Amino acid sequence: MIFKMNTYLDDNYNSSLPGYLDYSVLSAFILFAIVGNIVVILSVACNRHLRIPTNYFIINLAIADLLLSFTVLPFSATLEILGYWALGRIFCDIWAAVDVMCCTASILSLCAISIDRYIGVSYSLQYPTLVTRRKAILALLSVWVLSTVISIGPLLGWKEPAPKDDKVCRITEEPFYALFSSLGSFYIPLIVILVMYCRVYVVAKRTTKNLEAGVMKEMCDSKELTLRIHSRNIHEDTFNSSKSKGHHPRNSIAFKLFKFSREKKAAKTLGIVVGMFILCWLPFFIALPLGSMFPALKPPEAIFKIIFWLGYFNSCLNPIIYPCSSKEFKRAFIRILKCQCHRRRRLRWWAYNYRNWNQGSFERSRKDSLEDSRSFLSGSQRTLSSMDVICGWARYPPAQ
Repeated sequence: MIFKMNTYLDDNYNSSLPGYLDYSVLSAFILFAIVGNIVVILSVACNRHLRIPTNYFIINLAIADLLLSFTVLPFSATLEILGYWALGRIFCDIWAAVDVMCCTASILSLCAISIDRYIGVSYSLQYPTLVTRRKAILALLSVWVLSTVISIGPLLGWKEPAPKDDKVCRITEEPFYALFSSLGSFYIPLIVILVMYCRVYVVAKRTTKNLEAGVMKEMCDSKELTLRIHSRNIHEDTFNSSKSKGHHPRNSIAFKLFKFSREKKAAKTLGIVVGMFILCWLPFFIALPLGSMFPALKPPEAIFKIIFWLGYFNSCLNPIIYPCSSKEFKRAFIRILKCQCHRRRRLRWWAYNYRNWNQGSFERSRKDSLEDSRSFLSGSQRTLSSMDVICGWARYPPAQ
């Protein structure tokens, strides 16, 4: 967001960037942000199992970062290299408004993600009915409407008089608009995000403890376990097995463990995304008001440039975080980079993707679910594999 770096550049148009922020570095950074966010969007669009409401918010975040990378960063880099604005007053106002809109949309998307994760962790079994595709799309439209409302003020005249020199381009420093945009673009969403993730932590800790005790009891008391499941008859086999036991699989502790562990893992991944966003933008929103209200506390120009571009740097972090934190995104990224948009049909295992029982390959889903459960029970060092030993279970390979 550009509230505005030119405040520190007005007195010296010819000041050049330090060597580590030269043209080649900025170009590489912008190119990586563009390509990375395109890959994120294609990963969800081209992989059916990733098309879930949670990932709609991730796509929206990627779209905001992509729009920022296309329409704002190239001109910000040009301004840094030249030391002055060369595109005229009208385009300066539009550019500044788009900058505010994209950055606001990013943090509001993260705010929506935090609320989504709270619902997913607190009501993991009811999540598919609470967060539908239609509700997710309406939430995303609300994000962009609110972002537009916050950013459009200066275009409608809510700004201080423009500088006489068209080579000076800055977002208005009109006090009331600066306060309004700072609260709406950062501080209020930040408070919501922190409250939601504190609630996620409390609920996850309590639910983990309850399910940990319940799953060990249920698994050890169980007298039979379906050992061979084929993708074609998984519905029938699961239904018959659960019917013979006298309860629906959705009511079993093991199923609740499976669902909750996946929601918890998604919350951790998106928590990293939120944390990095705050880490990148918080220094800017601390330095900006302090420097505006107390000139003596204004940081040196070189330091402010680093703080300013640190916020922009966040646009290329998410394409790194997703594949590092999520195996599903990692596999999707690899397929996109190999130009393989459609998944192959493979043997599948019990994996519930909110509405279907046939999602995910057999071997990968079993491995991922066991790893999720192992992570889920890591607090007491009790894993599903150790329960197998306690209960005397044996596993066999899937039917060929």
